[in-house]
Amino acid sequence: MLAELAADRFRNLAPLRWRPGAGSHLLLGGNGAGKTSILEAMYLVATTRSFRTAQLADCCRHGSDSFRLAAEVEAAARVRLEVVWSAGQRTRAVNGHGTSLAEHLEVLPVVAWTAEQGELLTGAPEVRRRFLDRGVIGTRPAALATLTRYRRVLAQKRQLLQHGGSGLATWNELLATAAAELIALRRAYVAQLGEAFRTVLGEAGLAFPKVELRYRPSPRRGNGGAEDILAALERAEPRERQRRMPLLGPHRDDLVIAWADHQLRRVASAGERKAVGLCLLGAHGRVLAELGHAPLYLLDDADTELAPTTLEAVWRIFAGAGQLFATSNRDDVWRGVGFDRRWSVSAGGVS
Repeated sequence: MLAELAADRFRNLAPLRWRPGAGSHLLLGGNGAGKTSILEAMYLVATTRSFRTAQLADCCRHGSDSFRLAAEVEAAARVRLEVVWSAGQRTRAVNGHGTSLAEHLEVLPVVAWTAEQGELLTGAPEVRRRFLDRGVIGTRPAALATLTRYRRVLAQKRQLLQHGGSGLATWNELLATAAAELIALRRAYVAQLGEAFRTVLGEAGLAFPKVELRYRPSPRRGNGGAEDILAALERAEPRERQRRMPLLGPHRDDLVIAWADHQLRRVASAGERKAVGLCLLGAHGRVLAELGHAPLYLLDDADTELAPTTLEAVWRIFAGAGQLFATSNRDDVWRGVGFDRRWSVSAGGVS
């Protein structure tokens, strides 16, 4: 549980030292008040990354070139997380000591609904791949090494293809091995996620057609292991050399969300897509909790596009969350939803 959040020179937030407590929290305020910045600060101190920008310099308060975030986390023991951006460098620490990213990520698991998650059902496949990989790493932090190794080999192969060099067979062998490991991890996670997703949809009680998750690996026979992947890469070599880019591998995987045998993004309304997306997020949180990693839920503008009855139905799946933060600028739509605490956010401060 997040016991305390401290922020200095971060976005539009006033110097912050906030002890929110357990349970569910609704942050209310107008546009630009700082609601999303508070959630972003929580996400960044837990993951070392922002959900709004790839450039952490963008997170500095106007006129500053640095920021500092800290969190006190209550787990088996009290743990302090810190992330600092200064002089163009990011540093992270656990209890005052530098540590690996995998060890940092284990301290405070986070499940977040952000603007990017809104594209989960309608956006490009890379959005869904990022969602899958967050799930894989959340359930198995050591999988970060597998993902990093695959990306490094892929970068080397891409460079070779762009310059028309030799030695592609060697990189294909390395890529096939790393790809087989990554595909196995994603497949296992989708199986866990699918089971939790069915449970969550049932709890919400929404009158939806049958909704299913289907993992689509690249190559299509990627589930067969490294040998099958290598064979597919060898067959693709002429096309890859012609186009000077890798055409097969987990960097082209997708997660298909089927709605009565159609792709959901093509037939569901905006509100239905939002409800399904939140249920998918809730299922991801359930998977983490079942593995003993109860997550912190961050839901930014969760009420938009949802009718009041749909919002109440979806909110049932988060009833058991140990700690949840949601933002909104519309107090009236939450009257049928119970929260432990409501906070007012204004001019970068929370009260």
